[in-house]
Amino acid sequence: MSQESQKYNHGEIEEKWQKQWVDQGIYQQYDRPEKFYALDMFPYPSGAGLHVGHPKGYIATDVFTRMKMLQGKSVLHPMGWDAFGLPAENYAIKNKVHPAKAVAENIVVFKQQLQKIGFTYDWDREVNTTDPAYYRWTQWIFLKLFEHGLAYEADEPINWCPSCKTGLANEDLEDGKCERCSSVVEQKKMRQWKLRMTAYADRLLEDLDKTKLQWEESIRIQQRNWIGRSEGAIVKFSISPPKADPPLADNFQFPIDVFTTRIDTIFSGTFLVLAPEHEFVDAVKEHIQNWNEVETYRQTLQTVSLIDRTSAGREITGIELKGITAINPATKESMPVWIADFVLAQYGTGAVFADAHDTRDFAMAKKYRIPLKVSIQPEDPALLEQVKALAVCYPGEGKLFNSQQFDGMTSAQARPKIVEWLSQQGSAKPTVNYKMRDWVFSRQRYWGEPIPLIHCEQCKKKKYQYVFIHGFTGSSQGVFFPWLAQELKRQGHTVFCPDLPNTEHPNIQEQVEYILDNTAINEDTILVGHSLGGVVMMKLLEQISGSVRRAVFVDPVVSKTFNDHARPDVEKSNDWKFDYAKIKSNIREVVVLADARHPIIRVEDIEKLRTVLNANQTITVHPEADHFTASQEPEILRAIDSIGTIALSEDELPLKLPEVEKYEPTGTGESPLAGIPEWVNTTCPQCGGAARRETNTMPQWAGSSWYYLRYIDPRNGAALVDLNKEKEWMPVDLYVGGAEHATRHLLYARFWHKFLYDIGSVSTIEPFKRLINVGLILAEDGRKMSKRWSNVINPDDIIEHYGADSLRLYEMFMGPFTQSIAWSTDGVKGVRRFLDRVWNLKERTLNPKLSTLNPNIDRLLHQTIKKVTDDIEGFRFNTAVSQMMILVNAMEKADSLPLSQFSILLLLLSPFAPHMAEELWHQLGNSESIFEAQWPQYDPSLAKESEVEFVVQVNGKVRDRFAIPVGLPEVQVIAQSLERDAVRGWLEGKQIRKKIFVQDTLLNIVVS
Repeated sequence: MSQESQKYNHGEIEEKWQKQWVDQGIYQQYDRPEKFYALDMFPYPSGAGLHVGHPKGYIATDVFTRMKMLQGKSVLHPMGWDAFGLPAENYAIKNKVHPAKAVAENIVVFKQQLQKIGFTYDWDREVNTTDPAYYRWTQWIFLKLFEHGLAYEADEPINWCPSCKTGLANEDLEDGKCERCSSVVEQKKMRQWKLRMTAYADRLLEDLDKTKLQWEESIRIQQRNWIGRSEGAIVKFSISPPKADPPLADNFQFPIDVFTTRIDTIFSGTFLVLAPEHEFVDAVKEHIQNWNEVETYRQTLQTVSLIDRTSAGREITGIELKGITAINPATKESMPVWIADFVLAQYGTGAVFADAHDTRDFAMAKKYRIPLKVSIQPEDPALLEQVKALAVCYPGEGKLFNSQQFDGMTSAQARPKIVEWLSQQGSAKPTVNYKMRDWVFSRQRYWGEPIPLIHCEQCKKKKYQYVFIHGFTGSSQGVFFPWLAQELKRQGHTVFCPDLPNTEHPNIQEQVEYILDNTAINEDTILVGHSLGGVVMMKLLEQISGSVRRAVFVDPVVSKTFNDHARPDVEKSNDWKFDYAKIKSNIREVVVLADARHPIIRVEDIEKLRTVLNANQTITVHPEADHFTASQEPEILRAIDSIGTIALSEDELPLKLPEVEKYEPTGTGESPLAGIPEWVNTTCPQCGGAARRETNTMPQWAGSSWYYLRYIDPRNGAALVDLNKEKEWMPVDLYVGGAEHATRHLLYARFWHKFLYDIGSVSTIEPFKRLINVGLILAEDGRKMSKRWSNVINPDDIIEHYGADSLRLYEMFMGPFTQSIAWSTDGVKGVRRFLDRVWNLKERTLNPKLSTLNPNIDRLLHQTIKKVTDDIEGFRFNTAVSQMMILVNAMEKADSLPLSQFSILLLLLSPFAPHMAEELWHQLGNSESIFEAQWPQYDPSLAKESEVEFVVQVNGKVRDRFAIPVGLPEVQVIAQSLERDAVRGWLEGKQIRKKIFVQDTLLNIVVS
């Protein structure tokens, strides 16, 4: 065969093998005993297509999975499309094409580009987040979150992007700007859905433990900082009735909650500072004497980004709420109330008590001449005098003074004692706070998953009869009942809250009869039963003839068994037999509200109640006080206010996006879906009246929070994933993607996965076992590749000229995988020359006279097997390629090159350059694919280096390097080192004080 006929024609070879691999099902060998699941962060298919920076991570996982295939494992390596969301919709708007059409066209381009590179993707498992068969299960997950009280509606200030015309979560911001379009966000109050992500904050932190996750520490640090757990206290500052007209009502209940980690400074607190967006400001605006000034100030901040408001160099601004004063619960002194730009509604409670021991408070007080006091003394006497004179701010800890009975204590000693003291007065409680906020989970846009909920204004606005049922030893004036009755009456509802007979030794039937004798239960009745009131409520529901609108079980006792000890009076109160079918038939909606930390009521009892009554919602929260015993419990009101919001049934999924001609954002806070009457108008399943579908759509992050599960079972119409298949493949063994997703996608996916674990849909606590971040490939000019800079390089062009194997090998060789590195077309040319050299080596294996192993090549070959194997495992692809280049250099110089040695080279090279390796493998006479062969094993005795480079230092500075045999005894190495000319000059006239020897590595000679 002539040299010309053997020329390496990459185009023909790559097209040939890509087709044959698919035809032969090489990437679908799932019946091997050991599994390996490798995952790439799937792309959103932009109109620009791929540039050479995009495939870097995909190539890395492909190299890794090809080695795993050769090691005999069943490999799952899928690919799909993250196609909903703002990027796709903004592209469609710009190019005047429907997003569905744009996405479909872009996917075709992306897929063709990826297929040219020769990945191990099983395209039979391809998923698309915009496919109704896929987003049906995204909607199903949302319904489960709603059912468990983790999805709720809120009307509060959010991050609003004026360009994208939608609300954004904190995680969607970069330096206070929209991550997608770089517009400065505004704070805008509007209705949106949120996911109670903070309920999982502690678990998200705890499971970052290194023994559970093989993640880079930098990612764990980012997540810990974003979650931002801090232990402190909530302090309640009551409001003193202002001397204003009209005065606050006598029953005005609006204490300002302040979260603090430095309650030791509370005795020096002289004023309160609120976030300008704090709900208190609007609640008392009629009583703020300078309201026009306050309103103007708030408006000026709407265009200032959050990052600017809190930046260190920015001058603090604020304004007093004149006529409003608060009471310091420690000193009982009146305090003025201010709003200021540096306090954010998104952090803590949106309020701080200000004193002389915080630098921002200090600066603000000095600027606006607000009186200050000090209560912490530093150890330095001179500094103490400056602090007392209010010449400087001392923000550190120290001993307390001017602090009543706590004088002389250290800050650490005083904090728990002050909390306990104020708790006894009802003014404080220990609290854990999180910087992370609940996930803003709605977009006022068209291109997203429809939220499967219905809103019925008739149900929501209807006036109901509430019946409160207290528990063991309770009364109508206990716990939250008076406050809740006041709130509901203010809304126009009627409330019946009886004092049930014999609360100390209750007879449940007697209590049921008392309720029936004193009020009429009907279809407009809402029952609220607390504690043992849950049993009263169930027995009541057994005996009524009609149905009630809703039953709200608040931390219900529904079993005679408790976690701590027996309660004979409770046990004797009834027979503990319930006709659940009858109870269920007499309730149109069931809500179970449980205390997540309650040590007495059993979790299994709450779960049983949820199951047997098929509860519409089961909300597990941390109430204001254990067992919902505080005088105010906002979570109860939230559970009650959700009436009129109805979930679709599972058999109504998927709720599909309607086909529309116009889908541009409205900018009004309503999605374009609101303007499609035939889609939005529907019937309320509760009352049969007119209702409207939820018009906000889900954010892009929804579909990407669980896609890794759908790859396992992509065509399942009965569940999001078959439990047996999930257990077989999860967790993901290797996940590769950009570090920019550390506090977005990765947190969201971990949150959803933990929830799915809690409801029994997955078998693992964490989704991703090992995580590797990919460094960017920059343009040749050192900037990020962008059309704006005209520096984008299309991988199709590189593949056409140099081949896919050259692209693959170069991107793995160009530098450390996690680092950002500039592209070099000359580098691609160099890699192509290397592949040509490998191609030409095959001619030398055809000579039958060259069959004897070359010992020098054999040793280097086994060293290369070890290094390439270890380097692929460690994502050190560049050094793996370097080692293969060293081996090829040696093979070219060797007198002989047996077939066995060249075959091993091809196996080692095959994950990087699969097409050429496969072609050469077959030219050597093999009939099966190279990827059905076995990964080579190294001989440890041959892989061991015979010589190493030894370093000699003098006083820590390198003075010489030379080769020594591996394992040479210390005495001999030191003797040789001292005789080296490069070393002796540094020792003349010096006294050797110490010799530090590291076997086979270095000698450090310490001289004086």
